[in-house]
Amino acid sequence: MDLLGRFSDELTHLFDDAFGTRWAEIEDILAIAELLRARSVTTRRLADSSGLDRRAISRMVVRLRSDELVTTRPSEADKRAVEVVLTDRGERRADVLRTSLDGFFLASADIAHEISEGLQPASTSPLPREPADAVDLLRRVCEAGVALVNTMPGTATEGQLAARQRAALVQIVSQGGVRPNDLSPALGVSRAGVAYIVDQLCAKGFVSRRRGAVPEDRRAVVLEATTDGVHAVQAVMDGIERQRESLANLFAEVANWHQPVDEAARAGLPANAGG
Repeated sequence: MDLLGRFSDELTHLFDDAFGTRWAEIEDILAIAELLRARSVTTRRLADSSGLDRRAISRMVVRLRSDELVTTRPSEADKRAVEVVLTDRGERRADVLRTSLDGFFLASADIAHEISEGLQPASTSPLPREPADAVDLLRRVCEAGVALVNTMPGTATEGQLAARQRAALVQIVSQGGVRPNDLSPALGVSRAGVAYIVDQLCAKGFVSRRRGAVPEDRRAVVLEATTDGVHAVQAVMDGIERQRESLANLFAEVANWHQPVDEAARAGLPANAGG
């Protein structure tokens, strides 16, 4: 789970840099990936492909329009539908994202191989498949992420926990005895931002603050997951177990990014693992 979390966090930061978002939700990334794939798509299709409701799609389109990345027009196929179209500036931003994704997947070969091998029994190592497009691979990684998030109890989904809050909760559960300042580097936010995230997790009943747990500093605050918090993360771990084969194959693709399939298969490793 730690490796999956690191991979997800780094991918989110890359997307944020390319599209000006701040810790984008997986569903937001899916919607924009669909737009990049089709270049012009109805808002209905964006909602269907991402799982976002129409109101969330409308907010996204308004933001993209204000950044001059998209424009809108009546759909030629259905005049009642609104079509979202990439502008020239949006196309350039899409090219930046594709280039960044290409470099990210190449640089992630080792961690992806470790994830794949950890999920798949050694006797049935998955045969890597070379994907054709970075955005398509991004889409499928995000779909797998949505499937895992949806394994959380209802109290932790349906908008109750934002992406950064989920990431913080996983870190608190997996590491135990985490101080608030320990969360800052992983979440990429200021101390004030961490304080807000912790406040939200405490208010929603997933985390509690405890003093006196550090002998050398009795005033130090330590974050501990509540029973509900542990159950939420355990549900994701159970989801990983149920989906281990498909996840192993997916990360084998990442590990094999831009490497000849036959050479990778003969070696039993991603061909770029050696540099």
